[in-house]
Amino acid sequence: MWQVNLVAWACTAIGPLCTSVPTVPVIQAAYEREATAGSKLHDQGLKVLTSKCHDNSSDRFLCEVTFVSVNDPKERLYFDIVAVARADNGWQLTSGLCKR
Repeated sequence: MWQVNLVAWACTAIGPLCTSVPTVPVIQAAYEREATAGSKLHDQGLKVLTSKCHDNSSDRFLCEVTFVSVNDPKERLYFDIVAVARADNGWQLTSGLCKR
């Protein structure tokens, strides 16, 4: 029983790393991490609204996402498929959500 409590405490402490499937906040954070790396292909106003992830293999997922750009005056809804993988420092966006 103490092992269950230890795992629950550890997941509370490290947050998104314990997530078995990437969630909207995980995908958003991975996108923003890529943007801070200096890529000019990222939209600073991109906001992920929904995601549905499918297990591609161990610690790698393909996710259907809907998102908006807060800089778009027409507030259009966009769709994309992104690849997300678990890395040593959290989740990493390996493809998708790049600006045209």
